[in-house]
Amino acid sequence: MAETKKCILVCDDEADVVNIVKRILESEGHEVLCAYDGLEVFPRLKERTPDIIIIDRMMPGMNGLEVVSRLKESPKTSYIPVVMLTSMGKFDDVIEGYQHGADCYITKPFTKNQILNGLKLVTASRPEIPQDKLQSHALPFLKACSQLVQRSEEMTRRFAAADRLSPSAWLYKGLQSRLLADEMQVGDLQDDPDWHYCFHGWGVDYFNAKTGEEVNLAIGPGGRSDTFDEWRVQCYIENAAERGTGFADLHNLVKGHAHAVKVLLEHLHKNQWIEPAKGQSPQAQPEIDSQLGDRWVVSKKGLQILTRR
Repeated sequence: MAETKKCILVCDDEADVVNIVKRILESEGHEVLCAYDGLEVFPRLKERTPDIIIIDRMMPGMNGLEVVSRLKESPKTSYIPVVMLTSMGKFDDVIEGYQHGADCYITKPFTKNQILNGLKLVTASRPEIPQDKLQSHALPFLKACSQLVQRSEEMTRRFAAADRLSPSAWLYKGLQSRLLADEMQVGDLQDDPDWHYCFHGWGVDYFNAKTGEEVNLAIGPGGRSDTFDEWRVQCYIENAAERGTGFADLHNLVKGHAHAVKVLLEHLHKNQWIEPAKGQSPQAQPEIDSQLGDRWVVSKKGLQILTRR
């Protein structure tokens, strides 16, 4: 039995390979998700975020290199360790795999020990957060969540006022337009054209072309603009650190530990500093709100903690 149970996504277009790796991992106590081509990976990630991904290199639809590159481009998935499993074992092939973002490269045919050692290698490179470090970073992380909320509310009010709408009505309108057109909806602020917005997914990104500031809003139920999720908080921390405006230590923690943002969110929730977002607007639209269930807000207790500090 493994010391720490992991959730591992195994992707290979050969079902026999998936089954062999699945048996190896389950014998060690791990939970296994399965996918059989590269395009299946991303719907799986929406259902559950794995701790590790083991993926074949050569597959139809989208090959392993393309999948890994796409994973590493997104803050939401860039931290997930990837083990590449392939029959392409030449030196140049291995180098190419690492260049695309693989954390470990195992060639076929493989042994049970190679699979397990590969897992040890990638988990060792992303150690879990020690309790003392978790405690010391909890307050800065709460501040990051609060600052993101303040900027999200501010930018939403500005764009909504320009269209003479309430913030919630403006957010619903943007989401509906994106859904109907099935493409991103973009625009800028008339009185400050350096500020732009982009509706995509179930949120809206605000970005300033001049300063490089990005504010990513995970739109909440009821068209709330004071909400956030794991991905948007991570984006905000990274953007602030890269611009030199704060959270450098927090950014280093996020880069060095797997699921750091998720663990910090769980810690804040356990301490009742944040809570799940609930719809508050009389303009609530149930069909849209049903997709906005993984949002958080800073709780009254969290606000009190920030006020005292």
